[in-house]
Amino acid sequence: MKPTTTKGFRDKIRKACEGVGTYKPEFEGLIWRLAEIYVRMQHARAEFERTGSKTFVAYTNKAGATNPAKNPYLQELDFLQKTALEMERELGLTPASLRKINEAAMLAAPAEEDALSAALGALRLIG
Repeated sequence: MKPTTTKGFRDKIRKACEGVGTYKPEFEGLIWRLAEIYVRMQHARAEFERTGSKTFVAYTNKAGATNPAKNPYLQELDFLQKTALEMERELGLTPASLRKINEAAMLAAPAEEDALSAALGALRLIG
């Protein structure tokens, strides 16, 4: 599969924001940074796969002892995925963040009554 460029990711992110109704021109800086994160994730994933997709690798310290250590490419992927998720939340691209940003977008799905409200019905406390 051909790697996606930063511009390609920017276009996809912008279209996703427009699709959920959260796009604003002021978000372009964040969209650019998120696109760069996606490109870095793409490179880290390719390097992780190129090196055998091993969770742990041998690490030799200064004293000469070899110990297992978490693969640095996997660590980078974990960090980038967490960072990307935070940015996606800021842009309203997760269900919870979309609900917080734009309640009107979530009104299309009917809300289910919670169990307590259903059990109590129209009961009201008189004080």
